[in-house]
Amino acid sequence: MEDLKHKITVGAFELFMKYGIRSVTMDDIARHLGISKKTIYQGFSDKDEVVLAVTRTHQCDMEIQVKSIAEASSSAIEELLRFSVVFRNQMKQMNPSLMFDLFKYHRVAWEEWLAYKANVIKKCVSDTIKRGMSEGFFRADINADILATFRMEQIEMAFNDSIYPHNQYNFEEVQLQLFEHFIYGCLTQKGMALYEENKKKLFETETILNK
Repeated sequence: MEDLKHKITVGAFELFMKYGIRSVTMDDIARHLGISKKTIYQGFSDKDEVVLAVTRTHQCDMEIQVKSIAEASSSAIEELLRFSVVFRNQMKQMNPSLMFDLFKYHRVAWEEWLAYKANVIKKCVSDTIKRGMSEGFFRADINADILATFRMEQIEMAFNDSIYPHNQYNFEEVQLQLFEHFIYGCLTQKGMALYEENKKKLFETETILNK
């Protein structure tokens, strides 16, 4: 049963990323996986449970990825840049309506996401800022908690269609601009030099990989 639930969760996540949540039905998930809708109901009582399972699985995967990036990065700047690439690649695959659908139609999953964002992601960002301060790459006079909260709200704001209408703005570009606004406000002169160097290397690597 757990293997079946995992298969359904992965398949639902693929559809939600591409089409948003509201437009995807249980029939769509069944067709996507080549199983009957009855089989889905063996593991989940309704769509709300599927969405909650997808949200929890994504949060666990994200936490593992963030920790892996932190351990593999030689500086806070490299850590933030590497994570921004992962996040940007996710944005390329994500339907802009996904977060609004989660907020509007699946409140339990939304509340869990808010708690996860406040207790896990925000702490990761705050820890990275503190690391950058101890390395001398981020200004010593900034408040890590305030800046981490600001960064969380920046990311959330980019999903808001009333602020950045999706028919007027490129979602990936919005996130990139907001990220650079955040990080440039944190950097010391020493940090600025390292950031530009790391960004150049990252750009060259992405160019090669995308050829």
